[in-house]
Amino acid sequence: MFGENSDANDQVIKNIQVLDGKTFERLYLDCWEKVFGIIFNYTRDEEIAEEISQDLFASIWERKDRIMVRTTFEQYLYRAAKLEAFEYLRTSIRHREHVDCALQNYCAADLCTEERVYFNELNGSVNLLVDQLPCRCREVYRLSQQQGLTNKAIASKLLISEKTVEYHLYKAMSFLRSNLKAYQ
Repeated sequence: MFGENSDANDQVIKNIQVLDGKTFERLYLDCWEKVFGIIFNYTRDEEIAEEISQDLFASIWERKDRIMVRTTFEQYLYRAAKLEAFEYLRTSIRHREHVDCALQNYCAADLCTEERVYFNELNGSVNLLVDQLPCRCREVYRLSQQQGLTNKAIASKLLISEKTVEYHLYKAMSFLRSNLKAYQ
């Protein structure tokens, strides 16, 4: 029985493929459209699908020495594309639910219209200020506050340390606090 299990493990090891520069380039050229199509099928947003596709390929290239593929790279990539699309949908739905819940809580008060106007004004001001943040700081803030990603997930996605994520979030929050004093 031990020998049979060992043979199965040897077969799995033989099926593991290596990703080098030439293989990655061929994979990118052959599979980018299909990966984009899979993600677009779920997100229905070309810009988001393109961004997620590029991030997926960048992530695979960054992890090329650590990835263990027991199927073909194409199958691995298509599965990863599907999972990335699901992750995006999960976080965007969660963000939308938080905003909807906040609006419902505001509308529970007698001054629903006034509160909604105030909320929309504040939200618009926040968005204008977020657009003024440096590029990486803005990206980290949006991933955290708008898509609901954890610091660890943001660090992994952007290939930076969690401390760097914390720094950018601190910087963004400080900037927003100091520029939103009229709303306090």
